Parts: sequence; C-alpha cells; structure tokens
Amino acid sequence: MFYGSMLSLTKYNFNSFQTSTRNTGVTKPPVASNRLCIWHFNDLHGNSDNIHGVMESARHFENSHQDVAHFTLSAGDNVSGGDLSKNEFILDVMQNIMSVDVSAVGNHEIDATSKGLDEFSKGKKIAFVATNVEFDNDNPLKNIIKKSVIKEQHGVKYGFIGTMPLDFLTCTKKSVQGDLEVEDYNDTIESLQEEINNLKQQGVNRIIMLSHVGYETDVKFAKDLDGVDIIVGGHSHTAVNGAKEGENVVKSKSGEPVVIAQAGENGKYYGVLDVEFGDDGVLTKISSQLNPVSTKKSPTVEYVKEQKMGHSPVLGRISEVEPLPENRRIKPHGWANLIVDSMRSEFDAEVAFLNAANVRKVPTEGKLTERDVSESVPMKNKLIRTKVTQKQVVDMLKQACKESLGGTTGEPGLMFVSGLTYKTTSNGELLEVNFIDKTGKINPIDINNPSETITYDAIYDEFTMRADGEYPHLAPKFEVQQFDYDKDITAINYIKKLQNKEKLVIVDDKRIEIVNTSNKKHQDNSLQTFLSLTAPKVS
Repeated sequence: MFYGSMLSLTKYNFNSFQTSTRNTGVTKPPVASNRLCIWHFNDLHGNSDNIHGVMESARHFENSHQDVAHFTLSAGDNVSGGDLSKNEFILDVMQNIMSVDVSAVGNHEIDATSKGLDEFSKGKKIAFVATNVEFDNDNPLKNIIKKSVIKEQHGVKYGFIGTMPLDFLTCTKKSVQGDLEVEDYNDTIESLQEEINNLKQQGVNRIIMLSHVGYETDVKFAKDLDGVDIIVGGHSHTAVNGAKEGENVVKSKSGEPVVIAQAGENGKYYGVLDVEFGDDGVLTKISSQLNPVSTKKSPTVEYVKEQKMGHSPVLGRISEVEPLPENRRIKPHGWANLIVDSMRSEFDAEVAFLNAANVRKVPTEGKLTERDVSESVPMKNKLIRTKVTQKQVVDMLKQACKESLGGTTGEPGLMFVSGLTYKTTSNGELLEVNFIDKTGKINPIDINNPSETITYDAIYDEFTMRADGEYPHLAPKFEVQQFDYDKDITAINYIKKLQNKEKLVIVDDKRIEIVNTSNKKHQDNSLQTFLSLTAPKVS
C-alpha cells in the first residue's frame, strides 16, 4: 500500500496517482520483488524525549512490512555529544527496538572521537556507510564504517553507499577530528561513482545513498551521479514531504529518476518511501510522506534510561517553558537565555556568548533533572575566558545575523548573549547593540564605529573561538583561560541557586529583538525552503 501522493514514471514523465491510505484490515498483498518500502529518519541528535514516538513508529513499520522488501534507515547524527552511555543507549534502541539496517555517519557520530564511536557501537549490527572519508589503518573506524554494503531481501540485492558532511572540519571540534579526512565535492562524486560502478559489477542495480551533506547538495549529487535511485539525507534538517518532479525527484546524469527524502531533525518526523522499480532497476513509481511524531516524554523510556545510565538528581520543577523553536538557529527562546546567563554568572564575567545551534532541546514542563540540562547542551565543549573588544562583538553579531537571517537554512545561527542586548532586522541587518553593566545600566555601542580598545571580560566555548569556524570574529586576541567543563555544568550550578527553582518560568525576555522589515519569511529549515511543499504539522 502506498502512502501520500504517488508518482508514476513512464519515460520519466511524472503523473500523479490517487492517494491511498493504510487499512490494516485489508489482506496483505503478495510479495512483489520490484517493490521496496523504506522507513527513514535523520538528525535525532540523541533526543531521548522524542525517541519514544520514533521507535514506536519504526517498530510498527517493521512488523507490518514483513511481506515486502523493506529497510529502516538513518541519515546520521543519531547521537550528539560525548556521553558514551547516552550514545550507547540510543544505538541500543536503534538496533533492538527500531531494527535500523543501515546508517550514514554524521558529524555528531564523531563527537566522542573515533575511539568513542568504536566503543558505543560495539556489538551493534547496524551497518555504517561513508564512501567519502579516509582514515589511517589503525583507526578503529575501519571495523565500523564501510564504503558500501549489499543487503538482499526477497531475492533482490540492494546496495547502500554513504556520505559524511563535506563541511566536517568546520562543524566539528578539532579535538575530535583525529585523522579523518572527508573529501570535497568533486572527490566525493568520484568516490561515489566508483563505488556505484563496483556495486553494478556485482549485479546490484538498486542503489540507495545515505547522505549527511544537506538537501541542496543532495539535489546536486542526484544530478551528477549515474546509478543512484534513492537519496535519504540529513544535516540541513529539511523536512521534505511528498514527491515532485524537478524538486525532490530529479533526473540523474543518465536521465533516470532519483528521489530525495529528508525528515527534519530531533525526531519530530519520520518518513516513509514506497517505491517500485522496473526489472532494469529504474524507478517507476514513488510515494514519499512525512509523518509527525509525538514529542512527549515517555515514562517507560525514562525508566529504561535510568536503568542504563543511572539515576539523575532532580534540580527543580518547570511550571512554564517555551518549546524549542522549529528552527532553533534563528529564533530566540528562554531556555537558551538561561544557559548563557549561567555561563556569565559562573565566572562573574561581563558578557557571555552561546551559539544558537548548541542548544539541542528544551526540557519539558514538570520535573527537571541534571540529565535534562546536560541533554539540552550535549556537545561537551570546554569553556574559555578571554577579553573581547567592542569591534569583535559588533562584527560577530553583524556576521551572525546577516548569514543566519539572510540565508535559507539559518546557518550558522544567531548568537545568544548575556550582558548584552541587540536588535536586528528580519533580513539580518544589525540595528543596535547595548552593553548592560553589572549595575544594570544600559550602555549603547556605536555599531558603525565600535571601539578596538574598549574590552569586555567574556565567556564562550572552544568551538565558538575558532578562527576557521562559524564565528571567526570571536577568535581570541588576548590571553585565554580554558576550563575543563561545558555550559551544562554552569547551568546546573545556576539553577541550584535559584530561589524559584521549584516553579521555574522560562520565557524569552526580548534581549534579542528581530524587527520584521520585509515580507520575506524565513522558512525554518522546513521543506518550503527548497520545495514549496507543505510539511505536516505536529499536533
């Protein structure tokens, strides 16, 4: 049974078929060797609050598709951060409950280093594919990551290839990269095509790529390669719903159709691809649909986590909190303000900075544990203390606003601040910046002529300080003091001291103001950004 809108491909002229819906009371159809069903997700980021809905839908898919060729796939970033016990818990769920067959390797798989990935994936049968990465022979990943794998179902062979992110060096900490070398676009195309040709020589003519490079690059891959049929992608957190010619269904280098799918991030959606091939391995029908997932905490999952990872002390209770925005990179929210305030408070500094992408979840109302806080900022960077000039601050905010609000994906993301306020247009033009001193006095900063001699005592992290990173203006110009812990520790310490910790109200205080100055609406990394389609709403 096909889900969503179906495309019939005859000489690659795309015609819509009537949507059909699942009816579990209907007798199951006979095995069809030319039909393939795929359940997919990506960029879960270790979000255990959402994993209950994800694993339940994957388990239902597995149980209801035994009569047809089917795979459960991930496009990477299954985990986030360096907590090995948490990462092992996520992979246990993926293998033992979700029955994940193959996964891409995202940048966050390496947050715990190559050795860490080796440790928390030991004993797992999930195949990891990355065709465009090189590493030394003594790297433990040689036992985990394959350039391709072949899996056979119902007498048909399916080939899987994969791509690690092309921006791996800039989106990961240098301390975790080790000897990993990810190829650039042209070399990646060459490596992928070589592996595709190898698979074809082994009699495989149905090839699926698990990609962690972002939607726009996946579209380019589809057009520049010959032999890939399906791309299940991640990294850009794009919610791609439906199948439309010229958008997420494009022609390959040889003119054959390729469908591209992606399911947002953090387990908010899962995707189902239902396709048919001709005997020659060319797609003839495509159905692609996203489905919303319940994001409420599961008591069962929380119990299993405690058994696996140990008890987590309770810090207090949240009575009101704004949820994580649909695009966390470009919309201010109260939880990130609390985190960055904790950084400044911990060191009694003048200012603190927190890049928006660093916040991976917002705890829900009710009991708040130390683990909830750690999971919200899981990256385990090291905090630094240094001085920053007015000019550094202004230049960084101008760049962050322009690139994040003026682009399509929200990258690299706004900068959350403590000890400062700022205003920007919805197109990313910085309008004003104010320094709030320790007495609460507002001190305007001249953004057109910021001082290079006035400095502020500042706290941020080792990722944000990189000269070759996403916020190069924060590369230190003065002496740096480094601390061997991250902002989860400062937040835990901060909350413990709050008088209202049993009735926390966490809402945005408007320290970052975004003035809507045009009709342009940022698309929140949803599929409208690229496809002008409508993503399902989570109820």
